[in-house]
Amino acid sequence: MVFKRFFDLFSMFKYKYLQREDVKSEEPGPVDFERAITHSGYGKFNYLLLLAVLPASFSSIFSSSAMSYVLPSAECDLNLTMFDKGLLNSMTFAGMISTSFFWGFVTDTFGRKKIMFYGYMFTGIMSLATCFSHTAWLLISFKFLDGVIISGPYAALMSYLAEIHNNTHRSRTYMWLGVFFSLGNISLPCIAWLIIPQKWTINIGGGAMEINSWRVFLAICSLPEFLACLAIFAFPESPRFLLMKGRREEALEVFKKIYSVNTGKNPDTYPVKDIEDEYSVESASDNIKDELRSCWQQMKPLFLSPNIFKLIAIGMIQLGATIGSNSIRLWMPQLFTMMEHFKNDYLKHEYSSSQPRFCYMLGQQQGTSHNSSTSFTNETLNVAHTCVPAELNSKVFINSIVIATTGVVGYTLAGTLITVIGKKKLIATCFMVAAACCASLYWAEHTNSILGLCSVFVAMSSIGGACVTNVIVDNFSTCLRTMAVSLTMMVGRIGAVLGNLLFPVLFDLTCLGPFIMIGSASLVSALLVTILPRKKSQNDKPKPTA
Repeated sequence: MVFKRFFDLFSMFKYKYLQREDVKSEEPGPVDFERAITHSGYGKFNYLLLLAVLPASFSSIFSSSAMSYVLPSAECDLNLTMFDKGLLNSMTFAGMISTSFFWGFVTDTFGRKKIMFYGYMFTGIMSLATCFSHTAWLLISFKFLDGVIISGPYAALMSYLAEIHNNTHRSRTYMWLGVFFSLGNISLPCIAWLIIPQKWTINIGGGAMEINSWRVFLAICSLPEFLACLAIFAFPESPRFLLMKGRREEALEVFKKIYSVNTGKNPDTYPVKDIEDEYSVESASDNIKDELRSCWQQMKPLFLSPNIFKLIAIGMIQLGATIGSNSIRLWMPQLFTMMEHFKNDYLKHEYSSSQPRFCYMLGQQQGTSHNSSTSFTNETLNVAHTCVPAELNSKVFINSIVIATTGVVGYTLAGTLITVIGKKKLIATCFMVAAACCASLYWAEHTNSILGLCSVFVAMSSIGGACVTNVIVDNFSTCLRTMAVSLTMMVGRIGAVLGNLLFPVLFDLTCLGPFIMIGSASLVSALLVTILPRKKSQNDKPKPTA
């Protein structure tokens, strides 16, 4: 199915050349944006833009997920507790939540290119600074600031891609973006596997700080952000943003540049000589009160009956989905490290024929550690506590790669299954299967069965969360959909923060605690899907969202 998705994407590109749009030699009067961007063509400019988007999409994945591979190795260097690890896993999401609305306003005020260029540059600097953190709270602060900053260029990138393509090519571009995100999820554990197990030690400042492999890994994870910054610099401002600001001449020059790059012709041969004004936001931007009042008038129907009840239900579904998928996904490297440590240090001495259960292995490691799996005490001899750095087994990284790949396959299958069994049935089934997998982990004994259950859980919860956008299309009118999607995405990030913070707290009480939380969240999400209203009209079929 993954290869089929790639084949479909390339087929779309081929189809463009077989069926070209009719373009007049010259437009007699002002044209709207869609006509102007269509005349600019689709070709080299758009392919180069996809190359620029690749490091930008990787930077989002690396920013939110890289820390999960660092935690076992950084535990002794920074004296990390389990709660510290939960904070580190959640701080990027917390930073994104805190500035979601702020960045939307700034992007609409100053432009897409500026926010992307400076945003990725400062995010890269912040990511690079994390490798010099010598205390847990300094690292936590840097990760929070990392999330605060990267939320801006990410939002600007989404807008830029929509505003640099016409309706025909917009959805296709977002399909490629989904592929890039999937590649980022797979490549991250591969890079971690290459870097983190190495025995590198670099002394800085006369031995004041040691730069070891996990710090090098964090430094390498900042490279996509700097590459995205450099790549975005070569592209023009969004022509649609320029039109929104009433800068028609500048917008026309951008269209000419795109046309010239795509066709290889002189920019003066571009057939459009004038462009219609779409909006006029200059007067609104002069008065912030009027702009906020207008924004509230657009949002107000969302918080009135019956929309408010549907918004709460869909938001809770998204909350349950992200509590599950992001908690398990980000904690799996730590849990697999604990399992491997248990098997290496205890299993060969205490068990010869039987394999202990998943929770027993984690519980033993928790009970014999000061912080978590990589430190222990010899209670019999009353030896002082010693922190032993984790020896990361290659199985930890292989398991993470398998889980990421399963998620890619899950996303690919969702596109087909959603048309076969329907949105609501698919989402409810996914959450039910996810809850069953989470419950089964308690009785799982072998590493392969644990890996299989975790992989299926992440895939099912990811499919359920991804399909929520389609449910929003069915339940909200066109003018409210974008805001509804934004709000549910913000609630989803809150779920990621809550899940990662509650996981270590519940784990300290009992190993079963976090899995009860995650399984219950999946069951509640499945139940909420069943109470969502059915789509009444067959004529108002949802269209694929970009």
